[in-house]
Amino acid sequence: MYGDFNDIFDDISRAARSFQREFSGYVRGRQKFGDQDAHGTNNYDQYVWPPVNIYTAGADGGALVFEFGLAGFQEEDINLTFHGDYMELSALCRGTLKNCAGQETDRAETRYFKKSLCFDSVEKQKYYVPADRYAQEKTKAVFKNGLLSVSVPVKEPDKQNDGIKVEISA
Repeated sequence: MYGDFNDIFDDISRAARSFQREFSGYVRGRQKFGDQDAHGTNNYDQYVWPPVNIYTAGADGGALVFEFGLAGFQEEDINLTFHGDYMELSALCRGTLKNCAGQETDRAETRYFKKSLCFDSVEKQKYYVPADRYAQEKTKAVFKNGLLSVSVPVKEPDKQNDGIKVEISA
């Protein structure tokens, strides 16, 4: 009976988080990239899995930082690429469910009292990283202790070219 109550409260909690994600843009301030409203692109709030923090760090907006919670994944199974203004993340989860003795168990025979951890693969997910503002080619990514940290630095402003001096001959 306690398991049933836990399932009900888990469902309510998931519904509340979904509601919060759906309506959070109407309450908080909107992040802008140049003239484009980043929140309006729906590229930051549309994914539930994996959990992610997205923020800017440093002066003048600084680097765009993504922190993905990928517990149970292996580094070689994570793929991160850029296509135009979007960073794509995909990850294959090869994890198997094991009991405390380290023996594999059949998911069909497993009865959860509480289940909060996901061990599902991540299909191609797109995150908005405007190529005209961020130096995608200088992106650094570190995967440590189940956390994938991706930092995309801001592009340096173009230096003004004083032009090309043309020699005039007589």
